[in-house]
Order: sequence, then structure tokens, then C-alpha cells
Amino acid sequence: MIPVNLSEMSRMDAQGLLSLIQSEKNLVGTTSPVELVAFAVAIIIAYIAGIFAAYYLKRHFSHRVKKDHLDFWIRAVRVFFVIAAIAITVPPFFDVGFIIVFWISVASIAVVALAGQKVIANAVACLAIMYERPFTRGDFIMIGDASGTVVSITLFATMVRTVRGVIVHIPNDQIYTTAICNYHSNVARRYEYDMNIRYRDDRERAVSIIKGILDGYTFVLKNPAPEVFVSDLATSSVTIRIRVWFPSVWANTQDDISLQTSILPKVKTALEAADIQVPFPQREVWFGNAPPPAGAEGSVQKKA
Repeated sequence: MIPVNLSEMSRMDAQGLLSLIQSEKNLVGTTSPVELVAFAVAIIIAYIAGIFAAYYLKRHFSHRVKKDHLDFWIRAVRVFFVIAAIAITVPPFFDVGFIIVFWISVASIAVVALAGQKVIANAVACLAIMYERPFTRGDFIMIGDASGTVVSITLFATMVRTVRGVIVHIPNDQIYTTAICNYHSNVARRYEYDMNIRYRDDRERAVSIIKGILDGYTFVLKNPAPEVFVSDLATSSVTIRIRVWFPSVWANTQDDISLQTSILPKVKTALEAADIQVPFPQREVWFGNAPPPAGAEGSVQKKA
């Protein structure tokens, strides 16, 4: 078909333009007016869909995702809509079938996916982490052998600062497939301490003294209440276990609790003031060539 002269189109009225659009004449190369209109409408629809998608993402993820990350994914979604509209409407311009373009697009995506499999896995894991929110910035977490405070969550990795001040770079796909311990997800955390006293010391009095010290601390939670009890009868001592709850946002590790409360030094001082001592390891040795002590059975003698 003979292409339409564009100068003639500029002099047409509305009825003439409508007739031209409905005709089979080619305007650009082998492209008909209907195909051009379909292309323009598809681009407009893709643009409007991108606006709605951006509104939805901002409304549901603005409080979960950092602004720069959210802007990146909004741009990616809007570009995807435009590319999809072009892929659907452009093939008729070049007499190329939609199926051919579809399979070419699938092959290109497969090549890119295989080449950047690790990168894509990290990006997808980042989306999952941001949606599920197993942790946020400032939380103290443990992932595998690494533990520390979350510094930042980027598109491909999460930065964790350990208690020694070392920044650990953890890929997001590793985080998503590993068990995560979040020490800030609950409002309170329980800490345990063990104190050893001698067998001849009054165990009930020691428990009472320790409970009195815990009751005097501001940050020791009343509910759940602290627990102090005899947990073990060791070789040379009686073990008293202390279970106490603190606000999880107040301290990250057990060392922080020890430093900020001085619980253990105060417990030791109070027990020593009551003449309750921490015992030294003791061992009894028996010799077979010595006479037995009075009242003992056999032929062994105890030597201190």
C-alpha cells in the first residue's frame, strides 16, 4: 500500500482523521493507523498502571522499606510496564509475530538470570526481608556464627556490627535461608547467672539475699518475676541459679547487663557480708597403707 502523505493529514478535519484511522492505509512503513493508535494507548495504559503501582507500593511499604530502596523498585515496576506495552504493540511495526518476540524476550531474560543468578537471588531475598521484617536497623541479631547490631539493609547485603566493632557483610540470600535470632523482637529478655556457695552455708538465706538485691534494681522486671533457686549440687559447691528479666531494648548482650547493673559484684559483696563464701575446689585422697579413721569401714585412711 502507498503511505499517506503527512502534509495531507494536517489539513484533514475530524471526520477525515477518523476515516483515515479506520482505513487500511500505512502511515509509517508497514504500520497501519490502528496499530499506531494501539501503540499509543498501550503506552498511556502502562504509564497509568505505573502510577497506581507506585501509589500502592508507597502506601504499603513506605514504613517498612528505606526511601531509596522503595524508589528503586517503583522505577523498576514502571519501566517493566512500559517495556511490556512496547513488546506487545511494536511487533506489527516490523511484521514480526508476537510469539517470536515473546520467545526472544524469554531467552534474553533467561540469559540475564543465569549470568546474574547470585545478584538476583540477593535482590529477591532483600524484598522478602523487607516484606516480612524479621529485623530492622538497630536490632541485635544472630545469623549463623555472626551476631551484632544491624547497621544497614541494602539491596544485596545486610551490614552487622559485632560487639567488637567489626562490620560483617552478609548476603541477603544467606540471611533468608538461615535461622535468625532477633534479641529485640520481644520486649523483654531473660538472663541467667550461676552462683556457687559452700555446702555448710545456709542456702535459703543466700536465696533470700539475692532476691533482695534484685528487687532493688530499677530495670529488673517484676513480671515475669526473677527466679532464684538451687540448680545443682556440684562436687565442691552448691549452685544457685539466678534468672532475671530485663527490657530487650536496654541492653544487647549479657555483658551489657553485667556492666550497667553490677549485679554480680553486689551479689558477691552481700553474700560475703553474710559470711556466705564462694568455695574453692576440694579433693579428698585416700591411702590404702594407713590405718582407717575411727568409725570408717575398710582399710583406707582419709588425708585432707
